[in-house]
Amino acid sequence: MAPAMTDAPSQVPAATFLNFLSGLSAQALMQFGEIPNPLSGARTANVDYARYTVQLIEVLADKTKGNRSKEEEDYLATMLTDFRARLAKLS
Repeated sequence: MAPAMTDAPSQVPAATFLNFLSGLSAQALMQFGEIPNPLSGARTANVDYARYTVQLIEVLADKTKGNRSKEEEDYLATMLTDFRARLAKLS
């Protein structure tokens, strides 16, 4: 049976590049052990996956260069600066 349709406003955020980056940021922070895993509630670092997520963000930065708003540019630069510093401390 299909779920019932409602006219209630959606709680799903807009599909924007900033929201996408925000999701990657939360994922990286969880992998750094800075925020709890929403499923387990535990804070556990997984440096290999944190590094992988940072690499994905770097690929996105490279592939979207010249096609970002100032706000997106600033957010992305801040994320990468912060996450690279975190990785350097763990190395």
